[in-house]
Amino acid sequence: MKKKRDYLFNIAIFESDSIFVLYKYHLPMSVSKSKNLERKLDNFAKEAKNELNNVCGSSLWESLGFVFFDQLEDSEKIAKANFYYGQLQIINEIKFSI
Repeated sequence: MKKKRDYLFNIAIFESDSIFVLYKYHLPMSVSKSKNLERKLDNFAKEAKNELNNVCGSSLWESLGFVFFDQLEDSEKIAKANFYYGQLQIINEIKFSI
């Protein structure tokens, strides 16, 4: 069992993008960095919402959600709406985990 742990530890040391290294060096964020991240995420969310309002023509998508995009007539608009809606979902997940 010890050999397996040592093997994984060696991988973590030599691979800079290893998840073990990310876990090892993950330090809590300072308050200012946390607020900065939150502000940037809010800006991204506002931009995504504005783009969704432009693509959909209204803010009705906020109450109907993902289902509203199927009613759009152009496949390019549907793809763009799906992209920005996915971006909003990711932003919300990041905000939740902070």
